[in-house]
Amino acid sequence: MKNWMLISIYLLFVSLNTSALENNNDLNVGIKTETKANILSMQTIEAVLNDDKRTKPDYLKDEHRKPTEILTFFNVTPETVVLDVLAGSGYYSEILSGVVGSKGKVIIHNDKHFLKYYGKSLSERLGDGERLANTKRIDISLNNLELEENSIDTILLILGYHDFYYVMDGAEKIAVEKVLSNFRRFLKPNGIIGIIDHEAVKGAPSNVGNTLHRIDPQIVKSEMSDAGFVFDGELDILKNTSDDKSKKIWDIPNSNTSRFVLRFKNLK
Repeated sequence: MKNWMLISIYLLFVSLNTSALENNNDLNVGIKTETKANILSMQTIEAVLNDDKRTKPDYLKDEHRKPTEILTFFNVTPETVVLDVLAGSGYYSEILSGVVGSKGKVIIHNDKHFLKYYGKSLSERLGDGERLANTKRIDISLNNLELEENSIDTILLILGYHDFYYVMDGAEKIAVEKVLSNFRRFLKPNGIIGIIDHEAVKGAPSNVGNTLHRIDPQIVKSEMSDAGFVFDGELDILKNTSDDKSKKIWDIPNSNTSRFVLRFKNLK
């Protein structure tokens, strides 16, 4: 009910704004087209979230993760191809599978480090290929991930960017510049990268990704810009002003950290 109220408020907001611009026909047509797409996306996401095939643990995460608002902001729509990077146990992967539908595709990626913690639960989620038939699982280092050029509509990197700087003993270090360059190559023109992560103290160095499992959003913006992506907006709906950013994320009650939400476009 809460999310349907959100959709109603959104529709009212758009209606008021498009009425104010009705004298500019070209702009008005563009706004109405985008509005219809957003409405369809929100309604599709809501239907997926209410699917009784979802697990109770996933359902309980929705309140704090706000997937309707997040996936709408990242422009995830039916019939698109999404790469879920460092997907973990697949909470978002399952939602994405439902949203993109049978004509879309979700590539579920994890590396060796993530599989150590989430591999079993992801395998249970996917079953023997009977569930989430429009998904493809790829277990490989990000440094070695290869996909067809211009094949992806949206890349999601949720709670994983800080892991670019997390190195376990003897583990491979992620080549950040190479990986971001590959992301540009994988994405279609105007494709989206959506990034969510645990927020570090402003000005904190990148190595807090290794110590606190956090990262300063300014580092993300700077590195994405250097890689050729264009910053396209942010949301503050996952911010938590009571979060002590000097602590490890595991030391925060219920892992209720302050999280930033950033959107970038791949303009070619």
